[in-house]
Amino acid sequence: MKRVGVLIAIALAGCGDNDDSCASWKQWGNSASHEGASCVAGQSLGSAAADLLIDPFIPQEMFDAGGDLTIHYQAPLVDGDDVLMMAKSGTYTPCDLGSDGLPQCYDGTSYRLSSQVWQENAFAWQADGTLAMTWSFDSDWKPEPGVGFEPMFQPALAGDLVAVPGVGGSIWELSRSDGSVVRHVEPFATDDPDVYVAGGLAVGPDGTIYYSTLGLDHDNPYGMEPTANLVAVAPDGTTRVADYATLVTSAPAATAACFYEYDPTQTSLPWPPDPIELPPQYECGAQRPGMNAAPAIAADGTIFIVSRAHFDEHYSYISAVNADLTPKWSTTLRGVLEDGCGVTIPSDGTPLQNIYDCRQNAPKGVDPSTGMAPDALVDDDSSASPVALPDGGVLYGSFTGYNGYRGHLIKLDGNGHFVASFDFGWDDTPAIVPGDSDSDYRIVSKDNHYGESSTGVDLGPYYIDELDAQLQIKWQFLSTNTNSCARAPDGFVSCTSDHPWGFEWCIDAPAVDKNGTVYVNSEDGTAYAISSDGILTSSVFLDKAEGAAYTPVTIDHTGRVYAINNGHVQAIGD
Repeated sequence: MKRVGVLIAIALAGCGDNDDSCASWKQWGNSASHEGASCVAGQSLGSAAADLLIDPFIPQEMFDAGGDLTIHYQAPLVDGDDVLMMAKSGTYTPCDLGSDGLPQCYDGTSYRLSSQVWQENAFAWQADGTLAMTWSFDSDWKPEPGVGFEPMFQPALAGDLVAVPGVGGSIWELSRSDGSVVRHVEPFATDDPDVYVAGGLAVGPDGTIYYSTLGLDHDNPYGMEPTANLVAVAPDGTTRVADYATLVTSAPAATAACFYEYDPTQTSLPWPPDPIELPPQYECGAQRPGMNAAPAIAADGTIFIVSRAHFDEHYSYISAVNADLTPKWSTTLRGVLEDGCGVTIPSDGTPLQNIYDCRQNAPKGVDPSTGMAPDALVDDDSSASPVALPDGGVLYGSFTGYNGYRGHLIKLDGNGHFVASFDFGWDDTPAIVPGDSDSDYRIVSKDNHYGESSTGVDLGPYYIDELDAQLQIKWQFLSTNTNSCARAPDGFVSCTSDHPWGFEWCIDAPAVDKNGTVYVNSEDGTAYAISSDGILTSSVFLDKAEGAAYTPVTIDHTGRVYAINNGHVQAIGD
């Protein structure tokens, strides 16, 4: 372990009417169910009380990603006056440059990110109102190689311990007080560096820690079969392990033939072809977890996981698992949608124009890339995790490419039956606003429309939506800011009006306070507070953020709001 520097700033006054006994944010989505809700009143967004640098490699990372920040950052963990957050150190290994001088990053086998070190740093709010570092721990965890978005490193608080992902599918259990190692939990015989903790850690109500592991072939990680397991770690450190192959009971065998998408070198655009034909088939690959998804645990102990075939994400599943790690049910996400050609995509494509639209007279509702009913996908570039709903069902933010690279929220009931879907904004773990009963809750999600004009300008619109339990819109909050702003080192903010259609919402896990106020961040560099009826109540500009990472928001026991922007996490309030 070692200590690292931190910026210390002035204090914020706390909200005296909040109940400290129920105020914490201990894991992704706050709770085991990932509902993203706090039982305290959030503060009005004013100024930053603390500003912590968590990623020193931003300029290099953005250059390698073509100007975007394709990274999934940890949700800050807060409990009482304790704040825990990741930071990156080590060295950054850049992508190779092509003959055109541009980075060549996505070869599928790159281990260049492993030169970085992921730390978990602990801070505490002091009596004089400053935030001071108390300890720092360097994990040996490394991200899976060669994926588009840097995978997520997401620890969790488990009682007096901090559970931190480690190498070889292991976790480190640290003392909350000083960061010392209490236990190194190794569920497998060896710490194989090609076995990864995939996604966030989830802590159930009884203190059991759940997480997924993914084993990849070192030389050919995405061309050879993986291993995949769900791990449960009891409060005493004993482990249980279940193979995903036994949990996803209805999936095709790893060696079975699965339908892929049309090959543009074999099937000319626009798709689907006329006459309609089936796309090519290849080996499915074994079921394994999405790389950033954390398990969700329902009130009755049911564990929800999401998975996909290793070679073909069109075969994705939501599964329910009993507390003893035996399968409960599995539901395919294949063919569950019907809003493709002629619904969300114009059927006006000809060989001479609109070639990426559906061809004229295409069958209504099909996915043009397959000619079949559209599939909801568990995508490795997404940080979406399942949400265990108050009525016993489960919600998951899937990816779909045919609707403008957005996605669909998928709701299943407690028996795994399809209930509803909603065309939304991709890469999001929605928040749940409790109601008067288990059946009248509300759902908060982003709803970005990523369409571009012929000149490459994003057209939007960009909404934050509140939905009812049947995924019907109750209200929408539209991004209307047109200004790109930047903060100079002296604090001066300069702006240019160059986004007539607004900015996309760069949130992958919104936070909701006890009054139903929604806290989100935007690509315009601003954090927003939106009332329970969809009205803006406050906002604060943080820093320039165009091309920003999708990041989570959390709330602490005083109502301070923690937002991530441009490699910094800031504690903000009135």
